[in-house]
Amino acid sequence: MRNLIHLALDELERLQNEVSAEIAARRQQGCLALLDELKILASEKGFSLRELLGEPEKPATPKAKPKGIPRYHNPQNGNQTWTGHGRKPQWVVDFLAGGGQLADLKI
Repeated sequence: MRNLIHLALDELERLQNEVSAEIAARRQQGCLALLDELKILASEKGFSLRELLGEPEKPATPKAKPKGIPRYHNPQNGNQTWTGHGRKPQWVVDFLAGGGQLADLKI
């Protein structure tokens, strides 16, 4: 065993990299060996690993939210509508700033 106190910083860093690489390699070897053991054990009992573990689950895809029903429309432009939820569109802000009432925009 080496006495680490006498090693230079670059030697310690090199040693650390070697140790990290060796740990990763041994973990990988251990996983592969365990996988082989599990395959043999499952086979002896008449199963495959796929039968025992099942198919890997697919991540859930987020469901699209339906668009809300428009409750307000721009009297200047009928294509512009607002559901009344969330931030007010600029045309609503401008209409209200001009003295209009939100009830005037109701569809």
